[in-house]
Parts: sequence; structure tokens; C-alpha cells
Amino acid sequence: MRSKEARRMDTLSDVLNLMHLRGCVYFLRNFAAPWGMEMPDGPYAQFHMVVRGRCWLRFEDITVGLAGGDVVVFPGGEGHVLLDDPNTVPVPGMTVLKAHAARQPIFVGGGERARLLCGHFEFDRSFRHPLVEELPRLIHIKGLSAEQPGWFEAVTHMLIRETGADEPGATTVVDRLAEVLFIQVLRAYLLRSRPVRGFLAAVRDEQINRALKAIHAAAGSELTLVDIARQAGMSRSNLARRFKEILGETPINYLTRWRMLKARELLRISGRSLSDIAESVGYGSEAAFSRAFKRQFKQSPGVFRRPAVATYASPSSG
Repeated sequence: MRSKEARRMDTLSDVLNLMHLRGCVYFLRNFAAPWGMEMPDGPYAQFHMVVRGRCWLRFEDITVGLAGGDVVVFPGGEGHVLLDDPNTVPVPGMTVLKAHAARQPIFVGGGERARLLCGHFEFDRSFRHPLVEELPRLIHIKGLSAEQPGWFEAVTHMLIRETGADEPGATTVVDRLAEVLFIQVLRAYLLRSRPVRGFLAAVRDEQINRALKAIHAAAGSELTLVDIARQAGMSRSNLARRFKEILGETPINYLTRWRMLKARELLRISGRSLSDIAESVGYGSEAAFSRAFKRQFKQSPGVFRRPAVATYASPSSG
């Protein structure tokens, strides 16, 4: 029997599957003080996990200490600085990346050591879903290793093994493990922050989560507010009120948004006709589907599909 938390996470999995989440690990390295690196603003969600030791994070107007087992993620790719000491002068992050790529020594002083896993997560920035829109600028999970000791040790062990392995597929294994890390960070954030508004709050609410599951599972069917309310175990009025209170939109608006996201994915990866895609997301009329799609994404399905198909068909894309 799966736990309530596992069932809630399935709703989150639905969204993650459409985000095209990908992880990329830069390095897993030991730094000996003094050391510091300044990471600029970038297009990806950078992350750092302190595997062992201590360091400092400087972000905007805050400076905070990090310890072994801590993870920080910058969903919007904001610039930041990591240092052994707040007074250390950092070097550009690109200098560190180039030294690592060239297998050159860096930060090999005689001071205290810290072991860091650094990389980024990337996902489709045009993916318009409440989860993406509500993520904070900085997620700091303290002591992820203490919260998930078995998981943390297993993943760290595999990362150490694979980052040092000269075996086929090692890079892919490491990057997939980074994606697992992102999901674990979201889980920890969901459990610790206990948001009262937004998609993660909706996932935590048992009845609203059931409504989301109904929408996600039956996006291609004729789904009404009555149907959603029945599966959520609520009256129509209570569902409409609470759903909007938490997510900021009505159940039917969210249903339309979800249908358009599913259709967008089909346009990107399949050669199915527009009428077939329209039907698969609950529209009996291709014209009605096209109007709804254009309202959501400011372009018609046909215009969206042309560059998407070209990208997926290109030999250099994969």
C-alpha cells in the first residue's frame, strides 16, 4: 500500500514529466581553503550540495553558512557566491569549470576542506505551470542527508563512483542522479515549507490533490466541474472556492491549461494530426482547440509545431 505522500507526489510527477527536466553535474570536488567561486546569472537552475565540510553562501544581501548534507538550488539561475570564508575573494565560476575540464588543480590550499557537488537543472522555461511560476529564487534545504540518510549515502556513493569512472554511460548516470536530487529537494521543500498557496500547497491538500489527479488523468475526456468535485469528495461550490483560493484559478481554467500543456507536448514530439491531438485533449472541434491553444501560448498550434518538429528531427538535438 503506497503512502499518502507517495500518492501526492504522483501529481507532481505528472508535471515534472512535461517540464523536460534534465540534470547536468559540473563536478564533485574537494576544495581546500582558501577558496571561493562566483557564479553569474544564467539560464539554468544551478545547484550545489555540500557532501562534506562547511562553506558560506552569499546571495543578494544575505550570507548564510552551509554544512555537510545541505543543498541549495537557484530555480531562476540567479548569480551567487560560494566561499570557505565570507572574507575570501572569489574567482569567476567559469575559471573553476575550465580548470576542472582541463584536470588542473584548483583550490589546493592547506586549510579546511569541503567536498562539493555542483551542477544545474534545466527545464523548459516556456512551460507555463503554477509549479514553475511559484518556485522561490533560492531553495535551501538544510541537512538533506539527515532527513534521507540512506538515500543520501547511496546517491553520494554512486556519484563518487560514476564521476570517477571511465565507463560507457557514466556521464548519463551522473546527470540522471542529479535529476533525482532535484525531485528530493522538491519533496523536502514541500514538507518543510508547508506552503498555503500555489501548486505545492494544492498537492498537500488531500481533496484538492484528488481534484488535480482527476484533471491530469482525464484531460482527454468530457470533464465537468461536477465530475471533478465528485472525485475530490467535495461540493461544486466548496471545490471552486478552495481550488481558486489555493491555486489562484478555477478548476476549469486549470483543466484548460493542463490540456494545452499536454497538447503542446504532443505537438513537439509526435506527427499526429491537429484534429487527432485536439480530440486527445478533450476537444471535438479542431477550430475550438486552435483558439484555446492560441489564447494560452499566443500562437497557433501549426506555428508552434513547425520549429518544435524541426528541433526534434534534427540530428544534433539529441
